[in-house]
Amino acid sequence: MTFRKIVKKLTNRYVIATVVFVLVIVFFDQFNLKKQVELHRELKEQEAEIELLETNIALYKDSLRMVTEDPEGMERIAREKYFMKRDNEVVYKISDSE
Repeated sequence: MTFRKIVKKLTNRYVIATVVFVLVIVFFDQFNLKKQVELHRELKEQEAEIELLETNIALYKDSLRMVTEDPEGMERIAREKYFMKRDNEVVYKISDSE
C-alpha cells in the first residue's frame, strides 16, 4: 500500500468523524475514562465498607441475642463493660497504662 492510499483512507470523512467521536467520548465527555476509573475505585471501596458493616451487624445481633435471651450473658456484659457489681462486692479495675 502506498502512502497516498493510506492518507486517502484516513482522510475519509467517516474515519475522521469516528476518530473525533472516540476522542470526545474518551477524554471530553461527562463520563470520560478518568471518571469511570474513579467511579469503579469508589464502588470497590463502598463494597468493602458494606461487607465490613455487615459483619459488624452480625456481631451486634449476637450480642443483642445474648443480652436479651441469656441472663448470665447479660450479667457478664454488665460487669465487663459497665463495671456493675453485686451487693457487698468490691470491683478492682487494673489498667496497664504507665
